[in-house]
Amino acid sequence: MEADDLVNGGIRKAGRPRPAFATMSGESRGFHLLITTLIALSVVGLICFMISYIRGHQDLGSNNVIPWGMPIIVAIYLIGVSAGLHILAFFIYILGRKEWKPIMRMAVYLAIVLISGAMISLALDLGRPEKMWRLFVFSYLSNMNSMFAVNAIIYPCYLLADLIYLIALICEKEKLSRLMGMMAFGWAVLTHAGTGLIFGLVAARESWFSPLKPLEFVIVAFTSSLALLVVVIVITFKLTRRHLRPEWIISLGKLIVIFLVGLILLIWIEELPRLYLFNPQGKEALIFMLTGRYSWVFWVFQVFLGEVVPLSVLLHPRLRKTIRGVFTAALLIVIGVFFERLYLVIPGLAYPQSYALGKIEGLYGAVGSFPFTVVESLMSLGIFALLALFFILGLKHLELLPTDASGEQRSIVTG
Repeated sequence: MEADDLVNGGIRKAGRPRPAFATMSGESRGFHLLITTLIALSVVGLICFMISYIRGHQDLGSNNVIPWGMPIIVAIYLIGVSAGLHILAFFIYILGRKEWKPIMRMAVYLAIVLISGAMISLALDLGRPEKMWRLFVFSYLSNMNSMFAVNAIIYPCYLLADLIYLIALICEKEKLSRLMGMMAFGWAVLTHAGTGLIFGLVAARESWFSPLKPLEFVIVAFTSSLALLVVVIVITFKLTRRHLRPEWIISLGKLIVIFLVGLILLIWIEELPRLYLFNPQGKEALIFMLTGRYSWVFWVFQVFLGEVVPLSVLLHPRLRKTIRGVFTAALLIVIGVFFERLYLVIPGLAYPQSYALGKIEGLYGAVGSFPFTVVESLMSLGIFALLALFFILGLKHLELLPTDASGEQRSIVTG
């Protein structure tokens, strides 16, 4: 029996057209080893959470000065890379870029996994996740002037739109797919803009307060999500021994350049005017962020590794036309944006707040410190492992992977 007669573990009947999408078999030793490793890391993360659940947040790095730690950093990072994936829906259905349709299912499913991970991370940060349902069910009774209450409505609606969109894609409902694609895109923009407003509207935090923060969050989402999609596509297609069309990666690389340049310009447009504001506290906060204790995170990871190096690669006349070059740049962007989120939360909270009677945050106005504890780090790692597990199991049980151009179903490295 020839390889192209095997479809999802069954036999293709004569005369029946080959499917455009398929699952992966996942029967090899390598596949089971990967699944076992991810389950083990997830269990370790769960154990670390139970430690913090029983003993309290003192086992985490957060404190009265810096109340947000790794769970919040992971949450806003995952929200961004999830929300931005729906830009493909915009280009496919509005601009007619139908060459990306074969990877649309995988992108939408990845978006669902990531936004689910963000909500899990938020639940763990609360310390009592069994009460999180109150936030979503009774959000209308909360203070609707709070962006936390507003986002409690936005996140579930975005997740629901995503789920309907994926079902429409799998069932090949073209009209419903087009409708839900645009709705999911709109919810995605609203989701990350709402997350940006959580930070941008905090007037007491001079390092956060900015009317451009929602727009910055949206551009970061588009940039990081497209970069993550490139990384996931290349790794998945290599491991499953599927034919990877270079035009997918190269065209996505060109799109990443546009958003990355826009992001760089927006960040500096947002920050540099603070040097000329009449409010001296805003100027001091910016100087602290750029030259203070945590500034190395900004200059090394966000600027150099996350912006300068990837942009240099993506603008290089030879590297930008290779899968390896675009993949390397995309991987650096994914890492750089994570540290950008870390840089936003930790230093932003570490800088002492300004009150009418002077600086009273921290110890006599001292800059806050944040220790990265083993419990918190392993708990965060467990969240990423759990999401990777969900994604791989989705590839095994749902028809998300496009077949080769020839229609051939090749055996995969991991199965």
